[in-house]
Amino acid sequence: MTVYSLAEQALACVNWGRWLAECPGGCGSAEPLEPGQSIFRCSNCKHITQVTWPDDPAGIWRALGMRVLKHRRNWYPRGHQLAVMAGLPHGQSVADLMAETAAHETDTEA
Repeated sequence: MTVYSLAEQALACVNWGRWLAECPGGCGSAEPLEPGQSIFRCSNCKHITQVTWPDDPAGIWRALGMRVLKHRRNWYPRGHQLAVMAGLPHGQSVADLMAETAAHETDTEA
């Protein structure tokens, strides 16, 4: 059964240098996103909903692209459940990301 819900939209985030969204249907799956993609389709539970993008995805992408290590290319929207639970930064602006990158630009530890 396919479910379409506007109440629970999929939140675009960046994880390890790739845009993705976790399924708001509760199955625990995540799907890769293409920039600007408007519809989320879960390949696991078949949940379908709209994608909510940040105000400046291109700026976020540029800021994260300056990071040498892929595992440091992460951005989560404000209040993102997994980021909050893991104590990760969330809701950062492009300026915040740039400052964070500058503070760690010589840190190339894997």
